[in-house]
Amino acid sequence: MAEQIHQTLRHLEGRQVALVLNDGSRIVDAQLISAGRPGLSSVWVLIDGTDSFIPVMAVTEVREISQANPYQAA
Repeated sequence: MAEQIHQTLRHLEGRQVALVLNDGSRIVDAQLISAGRPGLSSVWVLIDGTDSFIPVMAVTEVREISQANPYQAA
């Protein structure tokens, strides 16, 4: 399960995400900067302009946040 979460995190790098942590807390709007690499144990997210580092093992769910007003071709 943890490997699946990590792969999903890597796929969503650079996007706006919502995270659920194993303590039940939620981060509802963050930019996923880096999901980490082998040997690193934390995810780097930007929350309200502040860098935060969250242990990968603490993330139980992740999803991309869709844009409220996506650009449309004319």
